[in-house]
Amino acid sequence: MTQAQLMVEGLAELLKAADRRTLAAVVTHLSGDPEAIRDLRDRPAIEATAAQVLPPFMLGMASPAAPDDELLQAAMDLAVGAPIPPEYRDYAREQTGIGPVPPLAPIRAPEDFRVLVIGAGASGIMVARTLDNRGLTNFRIAEANASPGGAWWKNTYPGCRVDTPSLLYSYSFDQDPGWPEHFSPQPALLQYLRGVVDDSGLTDRLDVDTRVTSLRWNETEAVWHVEAAHGDGSTSSSTANVVIAAPGLLSVPKLPDIPGRASFAGPAFHSAEWDHSVDLTGKRVAVIGTGASAQQIVPAIAPIAGEVVVHQRSPQWLMPHEKYGRKLTGLERDLYDRIPMYREWNRFAESWRFGDGTTPLVTVDPEWDDPRSISAANDRLRDELEKYIRREVGTRPDLLEKVMPSYPPFTKRMLIDNGWYQALLRDNVRLNTAAVIEMTPDGVRTTDGFDEVDVIVFATGFHADRFLSPMQVTGVGGVDVTAELDRDPQAYLGLALPDCPNFFLTPGPNAYLGHAGNGMFFAECHARYISECLRLMLESGSREIVVRPEAVRRYALETRSRLDSSVWNNPEVDSWFKGERKHIVTVAAGSVLDFWNSYRRVDVSAYDFAPRG
Repeated sequence: MTQAQLMVEGLAELLKAADRRTLAAVVTHLSGDPEAIRDLRDRPAIEATAAQVLPPFMLGMASPAAPDDELLQAAMDLAVGAPIPPEYRDYAREQTGIGPVPPLAPIRAPEDFRVLVIGAGASGIMVARTLDNRGLTNFRIAEANASPGGAWWKNTYPGCRVDTPSLLYSYSFDQDPGWPEHFSPQPALLQYLRGVVDDSGLTDRLDVDTRVTSLRWNETEAVWHVEAAHGDGSTSSSTANVVIAAPGLLSVPKLPDIPGRASFAGPAFHSAEWDHSVDLTGKRVAVIGTGASAQQIVPAIAPIAGEVVVHQRSPQWLMPHEKYGRKLTGLERDLYDRIPMYREWNRFAESWRFGDGTTPLVTVDPEWDDPRSISAANDRLRDELEKYIRREVGTRPDLLEKVMPSYPPFTKRMLIDNGWYQALLRDNVRLNTAAVIEMTPDGVRTTDGFDEVDVIVFATGFHADRFLSPMQVTGVGGVDVTAELDRDPQAYLGLALPDCPNFFLTPGPNAYLGHAGNGMFFAECHARYISECLRLMLESGSREIVVRPEAVRRYALETRSRLDSSVWNNPEVDSWFKGERKHIVTVAAGSVLDFWNSYRRVDVSAYDFAPRG
């Protein structure tokens, strides 16, 4: 059998395993014919056309061409199964990797122009890579941990994995390193980010075990004075013309203010600081919290623990996903590896499903008067989720009452069920909704009794509204920027702070979306924008760029106004979108496309530029 025959052997079986919509988009793109697929419902015809179109591309005899607008539009509509507004075409070209994407202009900086990037998580890595690709190569990356990876280095708790499809939760330039699962676990995500650092040539500019403790702006020299502490106990001082802080939005663990918390005699730790020396086999474990981390931890530890007591303040909405927890192997892996453009078009479809396809579910209908939901679409989703919960735990009326949320879906972060309900049904797992009032050396006391436990896990989230702490930043005129940001979190586009020349924070206040997108996508948008600010500053002959206070206030007020009528602004429900505040400070308003467009160009009227002295 020839190599060509081996290449296309089993094509019919492969096509039967393909997603119908993704395959239709691929065939349309590769054929160059917007009318290649006339009926998305006719699967046999789609497979027959694919069998004719694909072999030359699979054999390397033909290469995919960048589609024109008409062809791109037809493929987008097929991939999603609905008409997509034409405004999404450029977004699709970039975020799927289909192209073409105009290259960004180079950044030309003096040899002694130094940039410091703080943090080597997804955002810091993307910022550094973007600067490097645009020609600004004189930078260092200061990473407080022993490795790049950010949240995926720090969070190592049992069951830790991404809750966005891996093929979507990846940079547009490196979509699939061979993900082991559709929703990959923490080790694979950490390996991915480390690989991007290595492949991008950033390793020799990365300083691990280097925690920046303070930044102080020197107005005379127009530089930042940087103080850092190192893992070996030493400290260092340096300067930088520009600082880009990427400490991570969910990086400072939040411990509950419970009387007697420090008195517990056994092991007690936060989910982000998991103590792997503690063997949970046969142990009585209390898990405080039922958010995203707890939802992954409890199903992972329940099979080995003697008893797990889960302490819940409020239930979460969970939705099922047919591929969650499934290996990406066999025919599914072959689809991505063997069919050209299948990965890219599947990514576009997923970006819609986990993106602006959810817009009707989070948009408040002012005419809707049912407190269960915010709109007809949101109400339909609620019905579906309630039916799912009843299917999962309907045999336990006592449990059903505890796990059924009273607020509309998406008010809190929407989670994917990875076995949470089945874990709660186990004989050795108990869900306690009574308020925790005290911790003692032996366990946890609630309003309805006392649980003697051996280990306590705090799955209580992060200080999402502390964007710079514990790093001390002092800006123009000695302004305590850290304290000001803690007091009233505001930043222009979530990135630029007043009184902070040549300083950007990614992400800062209102710089993420609450319902759509993902961390890699946000990082790419922010990195492009920040690098463009630096290019404009340098090209103008300036030594400083600083956002105008009125631009910061305007963005904050406009964002808050738009969010006031959002699903997340429920005054009766706490969430990390608000942190410890009454209003939303972490997420931005608008669609994925709005977000993407916001960071494409720099409005120079929002900034002041100071010429070089």
